[in-house]
Parts: sequence; C-alpha cells; structure tokens
Amino acid sequence: MVLFIYVIVKLYGKATLPVHEWTMSDWLVNYEDGGFKRRGITGTVFFVVQDLFGISLPIQVFIVQVIFYALVFYLYCKLLLAKKIDWNILVLLCSPLCFMYFPINLSYSGKREIILFTLAAYFSLGKMTVLKEKIFLVLFCAGLLIHEMFYFFLPFFIAIHTLKTGEKKYSFWMLFFALSSVIMMILFFFGKDVNCGKSLEFIKERGVIFGRNNIFQFKFSEGIELIKKELISYSLFILELLAGILMSLYYVYLFYRSKFFDLLKFVIVSFIWVTPLYVLGIDWYRWDHIYSMLLFIIVVMLLPDNDNNERVTFNQNPSIKNLFVFNIIFFIFFFIHIQYDARGLSLQKVQDYYLSKFFNHLQ
Repeated sequence: MVLFIYVIVKLYGKATLPVHEWTMSDWLVNYEDGGFKRRGITGTVFFVVQDLFGISLPIQVFIVQVIFYALVFYLYCKLLLAKKIDWNILVLLCSPLCFMYFPINLSYSGKREIILFTLAAYFSLGKMTVLKEKIFLVLFCAGLLIHEMFYFFLPFFIAIHTLKTGEKKYSFWMLFFALSSVIMMILFFFGKDVNCGKSLEFIKERGVIFGRNNIFQFKFSEGIELIKKELISYSLFILELLAGILMSLYYVYLFYRSKFFDLLKFVIVSFIWVTPLYVLGIDWYRWDHIYSMLLFIIVVMLLPDNDNNERVTFNQNPSIKNLFVFNIIFFIFFFIHIQYDARGLSLQKVQDYYLSKFFNHLQ
C-alpha cells in the first residue's frame, strides 16, 4: 500500500509539470495527425474526452495510470492469495525488475505496459471458460492497437492459458497467433508514423507542451547509434534480465523441481520470441521489467493452490537467505545503473547527483 501511494503521488507530480516528456507522450499518440497509426488509439480517445468533458490531457493520463496501477496491485495480490506462498516468492516480487521497478524508475514508469500486466494477471485468475477465452482474444488483439509491443509477450499468454486449462489447445493457440499476427501486419503495412508532422502542434493546442525527450521527436536511427555508443550499459540490461530469470529458475528448481524443465523450455522460447523487441526499441530496461513481471505470474501459477483464498497461506518451504542477499545487491546495482541511464549516461552526473543529495542532507 505504501508503495502504491508513493507511485501515485509521484505520478500526480509528473502530471502537473509545465513541460512533459516520454511517459506523457507515449499515451498521446493519436489518429488526428495523419490518420490510422500504431499506438494512436489512446491519444484519440483522450482527445474526445477532452472535447466532451473539458478534462485536461495530463489529468486524463494520470487517472488512467491510477486505475491500472490499482488493478495491477490488486490482481497480483489476488494471485498470491490464490496460492500457497513462501517468503522467497515475495523476494521475487520485490526484485528491482518487478514491483520495486516502479519507484526505482518512476521517470519512465506509468507507460502502457501496465495494461499488459493487468490483462495477464486477470487471465491468470479464476476458471478459463469458453467466454473468458473469447474475451482473452478480443482484449489482447485490442491491446495491440494500444501498443504493438504486446505481441512480443504473446508466449506468456499462451503459457497462462495452458496452466489454467491444463490442456494443449493447439487450435486456440493458432487462432490467437493468427489474429495477433494479422493485426501486426495491418499496423506494419497500413499504419502511419507516430508523428506525421503536426502531432506536437495539435497537442500543444490542447494544452500540453513537451521537452526534447518525447516519442514524437525520437528517431529510430538515433536509438541504434545510442546502443552502439553505450554497448556496455545495454549489455548490463541483458545481464540484469538473466539475473532476474535465474532467480526464478533457482527458486523453482529448489522447491518445484518436477516443473523446472518445463519452465526452462518456456524461458528459452519466450526469450527468443521477445528478442526482436530489443532490436526495435532502445528501452531495454523496460522490456526487462515487462518480461520479469509476466514471468513472475507464470512462476506463481506453478505453486500449489490455496483452498482458503481469503487469507495468505504459507507453505513449508524454507527461506533462501542467499536469494534475499542477492536481491538486495541486485537492487543497489540496478538502481545505480538506472541513475546512470537517466542522467545522460554519465558517471560524473551520477556522482554529482549523489554528492548533492548528501550535502543537502547535511545542511
């Protein structure tokens, strides 16, 4: 609850800034500038709401963020209540790539992946009926219009469906894959650029001003050059993802060994499937976060069911002290790495930042 309140307060502060950047611009891609395009549905809806009710765009985005963060926290808690857990699973939940990512990287939190987390957590709960399967298809495909990166996490939804039904329903999976792929092809062949030249003007007329860092001024070529320039930093993001994956695999190997190789095979397949996203987008820390949040759902679904899902029930698994210690070290390392990324990829600026905090505290 403390973490949720902290995130919401900070997001409100971001919503009331005079100049906005990445997170806000991510939500305001629209069809008004150029027509049909990838990610444009959210901005278009916000424009309509502003015209009808006069609610400013930043406040609308903030309200949506609050709703989906509330759903994420609530549904993940419900998922834990539905299983017999131990302290180790809570350590995984509090890894810097899962829930602790929200406060660590709040500058870039609140983007549209919170919708993806909500969908995944929702479908992991309750019985997978035929009606729910249909809702499953519709919402995921609609999600691709919100952000096409949902497609690269498709294996997680197939895994959730498999774990819920206990069946290998190949016809359903093929339909799921085919519909998603068709929408991706429509976006690729018919969707226009995020910025068709006047997005910033339209949004400024609606009361939102952006700084230099926004999606409308980002160029793919600049992203490629940045990755080449900061190869060491980007390599660390891959190592951090591997560290998070290994924590989950280690946990399952120790306590649920019969399911270990199935999880390992899933990790390999899902990792290969998501790899193109690391080529197409420079937000590698963000992809790590999404992968880890969804992997956490898969791991929790492997746990034994809790017959009394109205209260937390612990199993007999002992706490893994080295997992806890590793997570603390991982947290510190990732926090410093994110600070490096957020401060212009400069160690000197990170050092100056911490020194200024230290001296201000002394004063």
